[in-house]
Amino acid sequence: MTTAAAAAADVLSGLGLLPGSGSVYLVDMASYRPPDELRMVMPELRNVGRQWKLYMPETERLATKVLEKSGLSPNATYLPPAVHPCHTMEPLPCHGEAHCEAEMVMIGAVRELLDKTGTKPEDIDILITCASIWCATPSQAAMVINHFGLREDVQAYHFGGMGCATGVLLMALVKDILRARPNSRLLFVASETTTFAFYPGMEVSRRVSNVIFRMGGTAVLFSNKRSDALRAKYRLQHHVRFHTSADDKAYRCISWSPDDEGHVGVYLGKDVVDQAGAALTMALSAISPKIMTWTQLGEAACNLVQKRWLGVQGLKRYQPDFSKCVDYFLIHAGGYAVLKGIQAGMRLPASAMLPSFAALRDYGNTSASTTWYSFSYLESCVGVKPGQKIMQIGCGGGMKVAIAIWHCLRDVRENHKAWRHLSGPLTEADLPRSISESAKLAAALKAGAGHEKPPVATAATAAAA
Repeated sequence: MTTAAAAAADVLSGLGLLPGSGSVYLVDMASYRPPDELRMVMPELRNVGRQWKLYMPETERLATKVLEKSGLSPNATYLPPAVHPCHTMEPLPCHGEAHCEAEMVMIGAVRELLDKTGTKPEDIDILITCASIWCATPSQAAMVINHFGLREDVQAYHFGGMGCATGVLLMALVKDILRARPNSRLLFVASETTTFAFYPGMEVSRRVSNVIFRMGGTAVLFSNKRSDALRAKYRLQHHVRFHTSADDKAYRCISWSPDDEGHVGVYLGKDVVDQAGAALTMALSAISPKIMTWTQLGEAACNLVQKRWLGVQGLKRYQPDFSKCVDYFLIHAGGYAVLKGIQAGMRLPASAMLPSFAALRDYGNTSASTTWYSFSYLESCVGVKPGQKIMQIGCGGGMKVAIAIWHCLRDVRENHKAWRHLSGPLTEADLPRSISESAKLAAALKAGAGHEKPPVATAATAAAA
């Protein structure tokens, strides 16, 4: 499309005179890869970590135990200098260091996105940033505006305290704002500031977060300009969100709060997986009729007739085979237990979980940006074809769950910087903890383990680990 034609299309789109002008297009994304010197390499960490002023043998034992079960690689994932044992003799979870980390991640992700899309800062009409734990004044949105020199009339918002679900949850706001503002481009930046989230206390339910949360962030460019539809990768097809904080158990299962001694940290209750599952069930019930095949809709109708009008007893509520109506799944990599719990609840095959476990392996729990790391992995190592559907699932404290369905518009295969260290898609054998038992058995046999019968964990015990 010529410059003149693109300009004309944008004018008509702004007037609502072109079909599809209300669509939300995902133009491109960039997931930040921290510098290699911030990578967590366990052999090095064990040596230097014992010199930390906060070091205690029981802390090391807990960290080792949690890491072995977490699904994180012992030689990947990243921490900022202020809480990285190889860069500081004691953790420095202060505002100044948190600002340095936020600037490194958010500015790095936005710069990569602007460069790869050829977007100028003055082309951005709307800016949305999010980070749950640390909130600056001026805000992180103001930090991005200041660094890149965005226009004075840019519509900017920052969201904090909304947890790991925010990266998918805010797609509802992206959709609503773009529908209210035709002919606009929106920059979305999702991140978490690990520095400020570091917990120095002794409570186990809070110390776990030090092991699984890692630094990271993603910048995404959205648009409703008709001219951007030709280069966009995806269109937002459906979105649902649910919030169960009215229930006391759901409200309290995750929190940023002090322990009995006043040390603040991320509290992770033992019922996190159960509460996430309950909220996810609501979201899946709402999204399913929008995405099911005609055959599945017929099966659901038969199930409803048998239960409601024919009085058939003991008939379970219909649940579709999601792998038949969705091509790829991007699930919040909150930890091994979270992913296994969601996999069991949705009855997904292990192959459908690989993008999420890949993000967990190489980047850990990066809060609101985890599903976007899975998204960039999918594009880098698998590829997406026109017409294919992607289900993006975010869940986090509250409990909050959101699901976005993306419709692919063109062939997408891109070598993202965040995944250039991989030569191809991962297999279960590449994961530090296997998804399915068959892969676990194969890995044990390949490694020459001396077990006649390698230890087996059921899906239920894996989810409880």
